[in-house]
Amino acid sequence: MDLPPPRRISRPFLALLLLSAALLLYVAWPFRTPLFLAIVIAAVLHGALERLTAALRGQRVLASALMTLAVLVVIVAPFASLVAFLTRESMVGLGYIRDTLGVHSVEELRAAALPEALERILQVFHLDREQVYDGINYLVGLAQDATPGLLASGGRAIAATLIMLIALYFLLVDGRRVVQWAWRVSPLDARQTEELTAEMRRVTTATVTGIIFTAAFQGLAAAGGYFLCGIPHAGFFGMLTALVSFVPGVGTSLVWVPVSISLWAGHHQAASILLAIFCLVVVVGAEQVGKPLLLRGQVQMHTGLIFLSLLGGLAMFGLIGILAGPLIVAFFLAMVRIYERDFRVSSASAPDKAA
Repeated sequence: MDLPPPRRISRPFLALLLLSAALLLYVAWPFRTPLFLAIVIAAVLHGALERLTAALRGQRVLASALMTLAVLVVIVAPFASLVAFLTRESMVGLGYIRDTLGVHSVEELRAAALPEALERILQVFHLDREQVYDGINYLVGLAQDATPGLLASGGRAIAATLIMLIALYFLLVDGRRVVQWAWRVSPLDARQTEELTAEMRRVTTATVTGIIFTAAFQGLAAAGGYFLCGIPHAGFFGMLTALVSFVPGVGTSLVWVPVSISLWAGHHQAASILLAIFCLVVVVGAEQVGKPLLLRGQVQMHTGLIFLSLLGGLAMFGLIGILAGPLIVAFFLAMVRIYERDFRVSSASAPDKAA
C-alpha cells in the first residue's frame, strides 16, 4: 500500500514548531555542557555497548548501567581525585610555608626571615621582599573574593556530573530509538541523514580518541623526562601531567614548569633547562602538532582546518570546545558535500542540458 504524499506545512504550524523548539532549547540550555558530553560519550561508546549487549545476551539495560558505571570510575573519579588532591596538597603546602617561615598572617611576612632557597629564587627572578609581600597580599585578596564562587562552582560541578551520568545512561539504553526518531523527522532523505549521522559519529570518536591518546603520550613523555632528571615519584607526576593536559591554555605547564623551577632552585640548572626544553618540544608539541595529525588519519578534514577547529572551539567554548570545534566544522563540511552531490547541478551536465 502506497503512503499518501506528505502534506505541505502551513505557516501557523511551522511557527508553533519553531516556538516549541526554541522553548525546549531555552529549558535545556542551563544543562548544555553535561548533555553535550553525554551525547559525545554515548556516540563513542556505541560500538562497545553493542558488543557488551551481545555478550550479556541482549540485556541492554544492564550493559548500559555497566557502561555508565565504567565512565564514572574511569573518567569522573580521576578528575574528582585530582581536584581533592590539589586542594589537600595546597593546604599542606600553605601549612608548610607558614611553619617554615614562622608566620601566621600576611602582615608578619614583611619582617620574616626567608629560607636561603627562597632567597635564591627571588634573586633569579630579580624580586625583592616588598614585591613578594605585595604579590601575596594581592593573591590573598583574590582568594577571599573567589572563595564563595569556588564553593558554588563545586556544587554546580557535582550537579552537572550527575546530570551527565543520568543522560548518558538513558542515551545508551534508548540511543538507537533516538537515532531512528531523528531519521524519521529529519528534513533530509534517509541516505543523507545516515551519511550525516555516520560522519558526526566518526568525528566524535576520532576527536575523543585523539584527546585521550595525546594526553596519555604527554603523561608518558613527561614521566620519562622527570625520571631522567632525577625527580622522585616521576610516574605520579607523569599521571598528573596527563590529567592537567585537559585544562585550556596552560595544560601540562601546570606541572612541568614548577618541576623545572624546583630543579633550578635545587642547584640543578642544567637538568632544569633540559627538562623545560624537552617539555616544550615533546610534551607541548604533542598537543599542538600531534593531535591534528592523529585526527587527520580518521577525519576527512585538512590538517590546518583541524588545527583551527581545535583552537577556535577552545577560544569560543572553553574546554568543551575541543570537542565542539571539530564537530561544528565536520557538520558544515558534511552538509556542503551533500549539497554539492545531491542538489547542485554539476558543471559537466550543464552544457549537455543547454545543448
